[in-house]
Amino acid sequence: SSPVASSRPDPTVKYEFRPADQRDKGKIMDLALNDFIYTEPHAVALGMTKDSAKELVDYVVSKSLHYSFGYTVGHKESGKTIGFRLMSVAHKDQAKDFEPYEIDLAKCGEAEEIFMSLTESLKDEAWKQHPEAEKVLRRELTFVLPEHQRHGIAQYLLHLGLDFEKLKADGIDGLESAASSKANQTLLAKNGYQMLMESQRKAYTFKNGQPINFPDD
Repeated sequence: SSPVASSRPDPTVKYEFRPADQRDKGKIMDLALNDFIYTEPHAVALGMTKDSAKELVDYVVSKSLHYSFGYTVGHKESGKTIGFRLMSVAHKDQAKDFEPYEIDLAKCGEAEEIFMSLTESLKDEAWKQHPEAEKVLRRELTFVLPEHQRHGIAQYLLHLGLDFEKLKADGIDGLESAASSKANQTLLAKNGYQMLMESQRKAYTFKNGQPINFPDD
């Protein structure tokens, strides 16, 4: 009998996946500040803007590009960069973490402060749930322009370039991701990720008491 053809699209036909380094920072920053923050549920709900988010996004991109786990996605036909995946290494002993610089909170708005508070609380709780873990690989940001979604790119990027045996040998105890969109949560669940915790609805409130409402609930 002939093998059943996979219905999953092969994104490498139309797209090129390249390891990211510091030379890609400008392209990644452009995508993150001009597109990502206006589609990502947390950023939309919090009302982040290109100007208010620049300090936080620059920090995350700079930290991630310090490591060799990032990728950019290029559209072969147009030659444009249409997506990226960024990852970093996190230690239980935060003194061992690579910090590109200290974030200047004065350059951030309330939206960014709330976002940082939420993510830091989740990270702290993750260490408590797995006290045996000392070092993890953390998915920081993954983004594909909306017009290029549903072509299998996110699935292809999920573990691209990751040698799990080598990661274990290097002392990596796990792979961690905070996922805000339903699509991302579904993708992770389908690929063996387990939910450790959820941030609670009561945490999503502006300083004036106004609730933070998400575009996808």
